[in-house]
Amino acid sequence: MRAEAPPRSTSPDKSGRPKIEKDVWFLLFVVGTAFMASRYDFQLSTLALPQFQQAFGYNDQTSVLIGTLAKAGAIPAVMLTLMADRIGRKPLFLAAILGFSASALLTAFAQNAAMLATGLFFTRLFTMVDELLAVVLLAEAAPARARAWMLGLLALLGASGDGVALVVYGAFADQPDAWRWMYAAGAVPALLSIIWRLALPESAAFVAATQAKQADPFALILTHRRPVILIGIAYFLFWLPISPALSYNSQYLQSVAKWEPSQVALVSFAAGLIGLAGTFLGGRLADRFGRKPVALIATLMCVLGLSGVYGSSQFGLVGASLSIGYMAWFAASVALRATMTELIPTKARATVAGTSEIGASSGAIVGGSLVAFLIPVLGGLGHALIAIMPLVVLALIAIAFLPETKGRVLVEGEGEDASKA
Repeated sequence: MRAEAPPRSTSPDKSGRPKIEKDVWFLLFVVGTAFMASRYDFQLSTLALPQFQQAFGYNDQTSVLIGTLAKAGAIPAVMLTLMADRIGRKPLFLAAILGFSASALLTAFAQNAAMLATGLFFTRLFTMVDELLAVVLLAEAAPARARAWMLGLLALLGASGDGVALVVYGAFADQPDAWRWMYAAGAVPALLSIIWRLALPESAAFVAATQAKQADPFALILTHRRPVILIGIAYFLFWLPISPALSYNSQYLQSVAKWEPSQVALVSFAAGLIGLAGTFLGGRLADRFGRKPVALIATLMCVLGLSGVYGSSQFGLVGASLSIGYMAWFAASVALRATMTELIPTKARATVAGTSEIGASSGAIVGGSLVAFLIPVLGGLGHALIAIMPLVVLALIAIAFLPETKGRVLVEGEGEDASKA
């Protein structure tokens, strides 16, 4: 069995954790900074839904449909991500930075609902490419015994972008058309891409795998089709109830519960800050006890927490529920991402990340469409969101069928040795 990357020192330190080299920390900073910028753009696309609605004069159902259409941008992102297994992670990662910067400008200057939906669609497309490749780049460089933990740190950096968006939104959303310049600020990463081009190294694992002339990525996916299908189904069912609950809390709290934008930003920021503990806790527990048990428990807690947001308009209760939901969501995401990156050899890892996103995006699209359909039937956005929460049972069943990948070394043929991992 041939190693995919040059050996890296992973001897444990005095605390028993594996040593992480300086170049891995630097890689985390580089991809994490880009991840932070992409999360800023994406967070605004959910926070500002009420402002979009006011600017262009459509109802709640149309707002949910536009948000769902924006999520569909993740589907073509899959096709772009597939190219990373052929041309490399670095060039595509940098191109996506320029893409989401241009998309931010398109959204900022939208003159009608159709132009807005187009801008949001392409924003989601390019931010998804960057998020997927950031995970792949870091997972291929991190030592196996600290991989989930480092992916948790990456999620933390991404969450800081969410935090910046929340602060800016809370302070300025009440001003007329403030959402336009807030979105235009998302184009700043285009300037920073010059620095990232010089600083970002290509994945050593990808270079080694390319030199080894491994099999075509699609052939590898066919060989490992069972775990690929399982992770795709798990992601679909995970995002089916959770994506709408995460995406439309700002819409619900402002249009139904009649909160001010500053209140939404404050409770979301506080809950997100508390919820960040889930990145550390989820990563540590996943490295110690396994990816699957952490994903199962955290997914159930996430849905229970988010359900509380749509059952009350009281500030304290909503804040507590959202905090639990965010913490569990971060933990489940870390565990599932670790599983995804460990299921298949390096040569096809970006391809698998992309194909698994088909499941995730399809779940988000179906979930959003179902909510839009149920709004007039059940009499409101909150009732529609709560109605789809029980579907999490299907997600728990799918996660239970995933293989456990804790501690797996990212080498060729690992899928064939899954039972030994």
